[in-house]
Amino acid sequence: MTKSRQNAMGGVPFRETIEVKNNLVLTARERGKIVARREGHNIWLNLGREYLAQLLSYSSFSPVTPTRNDRIRYMGLGIGGTRQLALGVANAAPLAAAYPGTNTQTDTDPSVTVLERPVRVSGSNETPPYPANDVWLGQIQAPPQMRTPTEVTFSRLFSDMEISYSPYLTVPLSEVMLFSGNADPNRYNNPGIAYDTFDTISKTSSFDLEISWTVRF
Repeated sequence: MTKSRQNAMGGVPFRETIEVKNNLVLTARERGKIVARREGHNIWLNLGREYLAQLLSYSSFSPVTPTRNDRIRYMGLGIGGTRQLALGVANAAPLAAAYPGTNTQTDTDPSVTVLERPVRVSGSNETPPYPANDVWLGQIQAPPQMRTPTEVTFSRLFSDMEISYSPYLTVPLSEVMLFSGNADPNRYNNPGIAYDTFDTISKTSSFDLEISWTVRF
C-alpha cells in the first residue's frame, strides 16, 4: 500500500511512491468551432519506464556520459486499438490496404510497444512497402507548458490537410502514441513511450486536431 506523509516544509501530503500520471485531451475544430473532443487517462508503457530510468542515469563518469539524451519530441496517430468504432471504414478501401492490421491493442496493457495501425501525417498514398520520405510522426510544440513544477504538457496541432488527404478523405483515428527524439518520423512503426486508445474521431480535411498530453509526477 502506498503511504502518505506530511511535507516537512508546508504540511502538504505526498506519496512515497513516485507515479507517472497521464491526461490526454484531443480536440477537433472546424473553423474554430469544436466538433469532437475526447479525454482520457493513458498509460506510461514499459518502454517509457525504461526510458525514464535511463534518462536519470550516467553510463560513464570518465568521461561523463549520460545513458541517453533524447527528450519527448513526437506524437503519432493510428486507426488500431479496441475502441475503433468505424471498422467498416478502417477495414475497407483505401485504408485497409494502406494501413493494414488488427484492432486488438488496449490502453491498459503496458507491454504495448508500437501503434497497431499507424497512419501517415503526410506523404504518399502508397501501400506497403512505404516510400522512405513518408511522414508518420508530428513534432510537438516547443517549449512545452509547465503549469506546475511537477507536470508538463506536450501539444501538437495536426492541420486540416494532415492525415486526411487524398485518397484518405476520412480517417477514423482511434489510437495515439508519444515518442522520444530517438524516433524516426519517416519510419512506419516506431517504439513509443506512452499510449492511449479512444472512441473514434473521423478526421477529414474539414477540421484540424489538437492534442494536449499532460504528464504529472
